Amino acid sequence: MATKPLRIGVAGLGRIGWSFHCKTLAAHPDFELVAVQDIEPERRQEAERTYGVTAYAEFADLLRHADLDVVTIATPTHLHHDMALAALSAGHHIVIEKPMAQEVSEAEAIASEARRRGRLVTVYQPHRVMAYFQHLTRILQAGTIGEVYHVRRALFNFARRNDWQSLQRYGGGMLNNYGAHCIDQVLQLIGYDIRRIFCNLRLVASLGDADDVVKILIETHKGVLGEIDINQASAIRPYELQVWGAHGAVTLERNTFTVRYFDPAELPEKALDPGLASANRAYPSDNVPFREESFPVDPSLAVDFYGNLASAIREGTPLLVPPEETLAVMRTIERCREDAGRILETRIASERP
Repeated sequence: MATKPLRIGVAGLGRIGWSFHCKTLAAHPDFELVAVQDIEPERRQEAERTYGVTAYAEFADLLRHADLDVVTIATPTHLHHDMALAALSAGHHIVIEKPMAQEVSEAEAIASEARRRGRLVTVYQPHRVMAYFQHLTRILQAGTIGEVYHVRRALFNFARRNDWQSLQRYGGGMLNNYGAHCIDQVLQLIGYDIRRIFCNLRLVASLGDADDVVKILIETHKGVLGEIDINQASAIRPYELQVWGAHGAVTLERNTFTVRYFDPAELPEKALDPGLASANRAYPSDNVPFREESFPVDPSLAVDFYGNLASAIREGTPLLVPPEETLAVMRTIERCREDAGRILETRIASERP
């Protein structure tokens, strides 16, 4: 006997709500997309034509749709808290777009309410489920480069943002927006036991008042370093992802991994020379038998986010993105904002107020 699909509604038919959530759910065997909600009449009509769903103008009406199991909240960040609590109160499991909420206290309230009501809450972290990140974790788990001690993640672009995500009042800015991606990935790789954080926030090209250039350094209690560059005012794209271990390094560039490493057993013998007069006045050098391999990202390693959610609801499978890890991301974002203190401005000359 076939398993009955879970009935799901999507709130917010903007970029990610329409292009990912609705599109994915309409074709997913574990779900039946039955209802949507958006304040724009044209978007509601488009959804009705495209997917044959019931479209609502008000979120409260979506929550009253018959036999709804799950609600996906793909609205602007400042709306997440109230909508999530309302959906949980109505008895639904929920998916929330990243970041989970505008403030840590709001995210904690959502997670607490979900526990109290016995409902699942998860946040869609797209870069965690993508093939390249899943492939990277397998490379590191294989131990080829040894113990990891430094991770660098970056998103470089030049874009003069002029939408709601460029405005602080709506929870905009790159720390919230792309930072939620990068911090989630870095914490997955270096661990969650954060000792200290440095953060610099800057406004350069955006037409709003929120940050578009972010620099973050995270050190764990074990001394592992995570480094994040988010620069949406950059004329260059110097790197995407780099990981250093005791025996080598991994880089990702244009969907291709390069792994350069050595086998410790093959290193030539070498003894410490504590003398102050270097032999032949020469600097130390090593003839390390490095090996180098390059290969494309394996696309088959991408993870089915909604498939995992269906299994979690039906069978109790652990969530791919549990709320505890999302809360860690939110707390890290808050610590970054506290360390930065303010948003520095280095605006393009023609756009200075």
